[in-house]
Amino acid sequence: MLALAHANNCQIFLTLNVLILESEIPAVLRLLSQLAQTDIDGVIVQDLGLAYLLKHHFPNLDVHASTQLNTHNAGQIEFLKRMTVSRVNLSRELNLQEIRHLAHFCHQHDVLMEVFVHGSYCIGFSGLCYISSARNGASGNRGRCSQPCREQYETTNAGSDYPLNLKDNSAFNDLQALADAGVYSLKVEGRIKKAHYVYTVVDNWRKQIDRLCQGEALSTDTTELYTVFNRDFSNGFLQVDYGKNMYINNPRDHAVTHFSKVYQCTTTDDIQSVKRGLYDKKTDIIENVERKISAMTLNTTKAASSLKGAIEAPVLACLPDNPALDNTKGLSILISSAEDAALSVNTDVDVYYQLPMGLHAELTSLIALFEANPLLKPWFPAILIGDDFETAKLLLETVAPSILIANNSGVGFHAQRLGLNWVAGPHMNTANSYSLKCLSEEYKASGAFLSNELSSKQLKHIRRPTKMRTFYSIYHPNTLLTSRQCLFQQTAGCKKIKVNNGCLKRCNKRTSIINLKDNPYVIDKQRGSYNSLYSELNVLNLAVVNDHNDLITDVFIDLRGIQTETQISDDKPLIIKTFLQWLAQPEHTHNDTIGALISPTTNNQYSKGI
Repeated sequence: MLALAHANNCQIFLTLNVLILESEIPAVLRLLSQLAQTDIDGVIVQDLGLAYLLKHHFPNLDVHASTQLNTHNAGQIEFLKRMTVSRVNLSRELNLQEIRHLAHFCHQHDVLMEVFVHGSYCIGFSGLCYISSARNGASGNRGRCSQPCREQYETTNAGSDYPLNLKDNSAFNDLQALADAGVYSLKVEGRIKKAHYVYTVVDNWRKQIDRLCQGEALSTDTTELYTVFNRDFSNGFLQVDYGKNMYINNPRDHAVTHFSKVYQCTTTDDIQSVKRGLYDKKTDIIENVERKISAMTLNTTKAASSLKGAIEAPVLACLPDNPALDNTKGLSILISSAEDAALSVNTDVDVYYQLPMGLHAELTSLIALFEANPLLKPWFPAILIGDDFETAKLLLETVAPSILIANNSGVGFHAQRLGLNWVAGPHMNTANSYSLKCLSEEYKASGAFLSNELSSKQLKHIRRPTKMRTFYSIYHPNTLLTSRQCLFQQTAGCKKIKVNNGCLKRCNKRTSIINLKDNPYVIDKQRGSYNSLYSELNVLNLAVVNDHNDLITDVFIDLRGIQTETQISDDKPLIIKTFLQWLAQPEHTHNDTIGALISPTTNNQYSKGI
C-alpha cells in the first residue's frame, strides 16, 4: 500500500488514535517496530502513553495529534509539541478567527495545523464523547462509536425526531479564508464511507486547491458533493453561525431531497426521476473509480515481504508493582456553587470548585471566591477557547493554588511552567501505565484520574509511578458529551435562531430526551459553560476501592447540582461524613448507607469497559 501510494504522490498516515489498554502495550510495541521499518509518512495518535512510547523508542516515526485530542488553545499545542507532535488536527468547533490565532501560534512553534473541512459533524467535542461507551461499551475513544446522536428520539417539544443530528460539515466555499488564516492541511472525513464517496470529495477538493494555487477563481459548484452521501451541508462553526440552521431532522442521505428542491419537483414522478438520475450518476462514479483502480500499476523491483514475525520490539524495563497502600485514601469532592465553598473548611477532604468554560467573563468574582476561601481548589474544565484559556493562565498566576485539577492539557502545561501541583482530570482519558508515566515525567503532574471507561479487568495491571497520586471518581453524574452547539433549540425549544455570546454566560436550562432504543438522557446547561448531555442515572462505584486498593490513592465524588433521575440528599456535610466513614472501612461495603443518601445509581461501565 505504501509503495502504491508513494508511486502516485500520496502519503499514508496510520490512525492509531484510540486509547491503548494496558494489555495491548506489547502488541502496540510490535506494531510500531514493524512500522519503523517502513517509509510510512506518519502515525496519528490520541493516547499519551502511545505518544510517550513513540517519543522515547521510535523517534523516527512522524507523530500527528488526532482530532480526538480536542486541541483548541495554545497551551495544548505547547503540550503536544513536547511529545514531538509535528501536526495538530484542531477541534471542529473553532471559527476562522480562532483558527487564525492558533495557526500563527503554530507557525511560531514549528507545528503544522490541520483543519477538518468536509464530512460528518459530531454534536459533541471529540475525545469528550462517552454516549456510545456508556450505552454499550462501544467507545468513541476506541473508534467504535455507534452514533446514538444519529438515532431517532421521542418527538421533542420543538418538533424534532433527531434532536442531536447535525448537517455535514463543508467548508468548500471557505478555502481562501482558510488559506489566509495560515492553515497547512485540510482533513476530509471518509470513515465508513464508500470508495466512490471518498473519490468524489477528494477530487472536488483537490481541484479547488489547485485553482487557489494557480490564482484561478474558486468554484462554487457543489453538485458532485451533493450527489454522494450527505446530510446537507453547513459551515456554521467556521462562520460563527451555529444554531438551528446546523440541525437536520434526517440522518440519512439528503441527496434526493436536495436535487428535488433544485429541480423544483412537485410530483411523485418528478422525485422518481431525480432518484433514477442520482442512481445513474453514482453508477458512473463507481465505474470510473473501478477503471482508475484497474489502471493503477506498481512498478517495483523490490520484492514484497511480510512485516509479521521477523522484527523484534524493544524490551521495556518492567514497571514496578504498585506499592501496598493502607485503606486510608484521600477524599476529594467537586462543587459548582459558591454557597458550597464553605465546605472547604473541612480539612478531612479536598474541595474543588468547577470553573466555568466561559472563564473570561467571571475572572474577578472567581478570584474573590478563592481569596475568601483559601482552602478551596480549582477544577479546570476540558474546554477553554481563546480568551478563556488566557484567563485560566491569569487565574493560576493570581491564585497559585496548592493543587489543581486540569481537564485541559493546556492548563496542565502552564501549571507545570509555574511549578504548581496539578492533577490530570478524568477528561484527559488516562487509560494505561505509560500515560501515567508520560504525565509524571514529561509534565511533572502530581496525579491523574484513571478513566471511568475502563472495566475492573482493564484497570487490573495499570502501574502508577512512584509518588504519583491516582484518582478515581466513585460517584458522579455521567457526562456523555459536551457541545458548543445549543442542545435546547431542537429539544425544549429556544426563541433564538443561533447561539450568541450571551448564551454562554447567562443561559441556565435543563430538559430531557428519550431515545427510542433505550433510556432517557438529561440535557443540562449551566451558566458560564457549554451544553452537556448526561446519563439518566448517576454512577456509583464502591467496589473499585477493594478491587484495586494498591492502584488508587484518592477517591472523588461529584456533588455539583446536576439534576438527573438520581435523588441526592441536600445535606452535603452528611454525604461527606458518610463517604469518609466508608473509606475508613471500605472492605465493609455498605451500599445501603450511601444508598439512603444517593439513589438510584448505575455501575454498568465498570463491568463492560471499552
